[in-house]
Amino acid sequence: MAATTPEPGTRAFGRRLDRRSTVRLGVVLCVAALAGCASKPLEVGSIAKIKPQSGSNELDVYADTRRQGTTAAPDFAGDQLVEVRTYRDDPENGQVEMAGATCQLSAALYSADLTTPALVRVPLYRGQSSVLSAKCTKSGFADKLVTVEAFDVTRSQRYQSSSNGGLAGVAVVAVFDALSDNSKNDWRYPPIRVVMGQERPIAANGLR
Repeated sequence: MAATTPEPGTRAFGRRLDRRSTVRLGVVLCVAALAGCASKPLEVGSIAKIKPQSGSNELDVYADTRRQGTTAAPDFAGDQLVEVRTYRDDPENGQVEMAGATCQLSAALYSADLTTPALVRVPLYRGQSSVLSAKCTKSGFADKLVTVEAFDVTRSQRYQSSSNGGLAGVAVVAVFDALSDNSKNDWRYPPIRVVMGQERPIAANGLR
Protein backbone atom coordinates (compact mmCIF):
# COMPACT_ATOMS: atom_id res chain seq x y z
CA MET A 1 0.00 0.00 0.00
CA ALA A 2 1.37 3.45 -0.93
CA ALA A 3 2.35 5.72 1.97
CA THR A 4 -0.04 8.59 2.56
CA THR A 5 1.03 12.17 3.18
CA PRO A 6 -0.23 13.52 6.55
CA GLU A 7 -2.82 16.26 6.23
CA PRO A 8 -1.93 19.73 7.54
CA GLY A 9 -3.37 20.31 11.00
CA THR A 10 -3.12 16.67 12.07
CA ARG A 11 -0.79 15.31 14.77
CA ALA A 12 1.03 13.17 12.17
CA PHE A 13 1.76 16.27 10.10
CA GLY A 14 3.07 18.07 13.19
CA ARG A 15 5.39 15.16 14.07
CA ARG A 16 6.73 15.17 10.51
CA LEU A 17 7.56 18.90 10.79
CA ASP A 18 9.27 18.27 14.13
CA ARG A 19 11.48 15.57 12.59
CA ARG A 20 12.42 17.85 9.69
CA SER A 21 13.22 20.70 12.07
CA THR A 22 15.35 18.38 14.20
CA VAL A 23 17.35 17.20 11.17
CA ARG A 24 17.90 20.77 9.95
CA LEU A 25 18.96 21.89 13.42
CA GLY A 26 21.38 18.98 13.60
CA VAL A 27 22.94 19.96 10.28
CA VAL A 28 23.33 23.58 11.42
CA LEU A 29 24.94 22.49 14.69
CA CYS A 30 27.36 20.18 12.85
CA VAL A 31 28.44 22.97 10.50
CA ALA A 32 28.87 25.35 13.44
CA ALA A 33 30.93 22.78 15.31
CA LEU A 34 33.22 22.25 12.33
CA ALA A 35 33.69 25.99 11.95
CA GLY A 36 34.52 26.31 15.61
CA CYS A 37 37.10 23.54 15.41
CA ALA A 38 39.05 25.34 12.66
CA SER A 39 42.33 26.34 14.22
CA LYS A 40 43.06 30.05 14.36
CA PRO A 41 46.58 31.48 14.21
CA LEU A 42 48.10 32.13 17.61
CA GLU A 43 48.17 35.75 18.68
CA VAL A 44 51.48 37.50 18.10
CA GLY A 45 52.79 39.04 21.28
CA SER A 46 55.80 41.03 20.11
CA ILE A 47 57.59 42.69 17.21
CA ALA A 48 61.29 41.85 17.08
CA LYS A 49 63.90 44.39 16.04
CA ILE A 50 66.86 43.60 13.84
CA LYS A 51 70.45 44.00 15.01
CA PRO A 52 72.62 45.41 12.19
CA GLN A 53 76.18 44.07 12.08
CA SER A 54 77.45 47.66 11.88
CA GLY A 55 76.08 48.39 15.34
CA SER A 56 73.79 51.07 13.96
CA ASN A 57 70.21 51.45 15.15
CA GLU A 58 68.95 52.27 11.66
CA LEU A 59 66.60 49.89 9.88
CA ASP A 60 68.32 50.68 6.58
CA VAL A 61 71.44 48.54 7.03
CA TYR A 62 73.09 50.11 3.96
CA ALA A 63 72.61 53.71 5.15
CA ASP A 64 76.21 54.15 6.35
CA THR A 65 77.61 52.62 3.17
CA ARG A 66 75.43 54.89 1.07
CA ARG A 67 76.54 57.98 2.99
CA GLN A 68 80.13 57.06 2.24
CA GLY A 69 79.33 57.43 -1.45
CA THR A 70 79.40 53.74 -2.35
CA THR A 71 77.26 53.36 -5.46
CA ALA A 72 77.01 49.59 -5.03
CA ALA A 73 74.67 49.97 -2.01
CA PRO A 74 71.09 49.06 -3.00
CA ASP A 75 68.27 51.57 -2.67
CA PHE A 76 66.19 51.35 0.48
CA ALA A 77 62.61 50.42 -0.50
CA GLY A 78 60.87 50.52 2.85
CA ASP A 79 60.27 47.77 5.36
CA GLN A 80 58.01 44.81 6.05
CA LEU A 81 56.71 42.98 9.10
CA VAL A 82 57.56 39.35 8.41
CA GLU A 83 55.55 36.72 10.27
CA VAL A 84 57.43 33.82 11.87
CA ARG A 85 55.43 30.83 13.13
CA THR A 86 56.36 27.33 14.26
CA TYR A 87 54.35 24.14 13.81
CA ARG A 88 54.52 20.52 14.92
CA ASP A 89 53.41 17.49 12.93
CA ASP A 90 50.31 15.90 14.48
CA PRO A 91 49.26 12.45 13.16
CA GLU A 92 45.56 13.30 13.51
CA ASN A 93 45.40 17.04 12.85
CA GLY A 94 48.33 17.62 10.50
CA GLN A 95 50.47 20.68 11.17
CA VAL A 96 49.49 22.32 14.46
CA GLU A 97 50.89 25.70 15.41
CA MET A 98 52.87 25.85 18.63
CA ALA A 99 54.31 28.74 20.58
CA GLY A 100 57.52 29.17 22.52
CA ALA A 101 60.17 28.20 19.98
CA THR A 102 63.33 30.32 20.15
CA CYS A 103 64.45 31.44 16.70
CA GLN A 104 67.35 33.38 15.27
CA LEU A 105 66.72 35.23 12.03
CA SER A 106 69.83 35.81 9.94
CA ALA A 107 70.36 37.99 6.86
CA ALA A 108 73.35 39.41 4.97
CA LEU A 109 73.96 42.38 7.28
CA TYR A 110 71.67 41.85 10.26
CA SER A 111 70.08 39.32 12.61
CA ALA A 112 67.20 39.15 15.08
CA ASP A 113 66.23 37.01 18.05
CA LEU A 114 62.60 36.14 18.60
CA THR A 115 60.16 33.72 20.24
CA THR A 116 57.30 32.37 18.13
CA PRO A 117 54.80 33.45 17.13
CA ALA A 118 56.40 36.78 16.29
CA LEU A 119 56.71 39.58 13.80
CA VAL A 120 60.06 41.03 12.81
CA ARG A 121 60.51 44.30 10.94
CA VAL A 122 63.03 43.89 8.13
CA PRO A 123 64.36 46.26 5.44
CA LEU A 124 63.49 45.83 1.78
CA TYR A 125 65.81 46.40 -1.17
CA ARG A 126 63.62 45.07 -3.97
CA GLY A 127 65.53 42.46 -6.01
CA GLN A 128 68.60 42.88 -3.82
CA SER A 129 66.81 42.03 -0.58
CA SER A 130 68.78 39.51 1.47
CA VAL A 131 67.78 35.87 1.85
CA LEU A 132 66.30 35.31 5.32
CA SER A 133 67.25 32.23 7.36
CA ALA A 134 65.34 31.26 10.50
CA LYS A 135 66.79 28.61 12.82
CA CYS A 136 64.37 27.54 15.55
CA THR A 137 64.86 25.42 18.67
CA LYS A 138 62.37 24.07 21.20
CA SER A 139 62.71 21.48 23.94
CA GLY A 140 61.56 18.06 22.74
CA PHE A 141 61.91 18.98 19.06
CA ALA A 142 64.74 18.77 16.57
CA ASP A 143 66.25 22.09 15.48
CA LYS A 144 64.95 23.33 12.14
CA LEU A 145 66.36 25.80 9.62
CA VAL A 146 64.17 27.47 7.01
CA THR A 147 65.14 30.04 4.37
CA VAL A 148 62.92 32.39 2.36
CA GLU A 149 63.59 34.87 -0.42
CA ALA A 150 61.83 38.09 -1.34
CA PHE A 151 59.75 37.91 -4.53
CA ASP A 152 58.48 40.46 -7.03
CA VAL A 153 54.88 41.04 -5.96
CA THR A 154 54.15 43.40 -8.87
CA ARG A 155 55.09 40.90 -11.56
CA SER A 156 53.47 38.02 -9.69
CA GLN A 157 50.14 39.84 -9.53
CA ARG A 158 50.52 40.90 -13.15
CA TYR A 159 50.83 37.31 -14.36
CA GLN A 160 48.12 36.05 -12.00
CA SER A 161 45.67 38.53 -13.50
CA SER A 162 46.35 37.07 -16.95
CA SER A 163 45.66 33.45 -15.97
CA ASN A 164 41.94 33.75 -16.76
CA GLY A 165 42.72 34.88 -20.28
CA GLY A 166 44.40 31.61 -21.27
CA LEU A 167 47.53 31.51 -23.42
CA ALA A 168 46.53 34.67 -25.26
CA GLY A 169 46.25 36.58 -21.98
CA VAL A 170 49.62 35.31 -20.79
CA ALA A 171 51.21 36.30 -24.10
CA VAL A 172 49.81 39.84 -23.89
CA VAL A 173 51.02 40.26 -20.31
CA ALA A 174 54.44 38.86 -21.24
CA VAL A 175 54.83 41.55 -23.90
CA PHE A 176 53.63 44.23 -21.48
CA ASP A 177 56.01 42.94 -18.82
CA ALA A 178 58.97 43.04 -21.22
CA LEU A 179 58.25 46.68 -22.04
CA SER A 180 57.70 47.70 -18.41
CA ASP A 181 60.22 49.30 -16.08
CA ASN A 182 60.37 46.69 -13.31
CA SER A 183 63.14 48.42 -11.38
CA LYS A 184 60.64 50.03 -8.98
CA ASN A 185 58.42 47.00 -8.45
CA ASP A 186 57.15 46.04 -5.02
CA TRP A 187 59.05 43.14 -3.43
CA ARG A 188 57.93 41.21 -0.35
CA TYR A 189 58.90 38.23 1.77
CA PRO A 190 56.48 35.36 2.31
CA PRO A 191 55.57 34.35 5.89
CA ILE A 192 58.14 32.07 7.52
CA ARG A 193 56.66 28.69 8.49
CA VAL A 194 58.94 26.41 10.49
CA VAL A 195 57.62 22.85 10.83
CA MET A 196 59.49 21.03 13.61
CA GLY A 197 59.63 17.29 14.16
CA GLN A 198 59.79 15.74 17.60
CA GLU A 199 63.26 14.78 18.77
CA ARG A 200 63.89 11.04 18.78
CA PRO A 201 64.94 9.50 22.10
CA ILE A 202 68.56 8.41 22.46
CA ALA A 203 68.94 4.62 22.41
CA ALA A 204 71.29 2.61 24.61
CA ASN A 205 73.92 2.58 21.82
CA GLY A 206 73.87 6.36 21.68
CA LEU A 207 71.95 6.54 18.40
CA ARG A 208 68.64 8.28 17.86
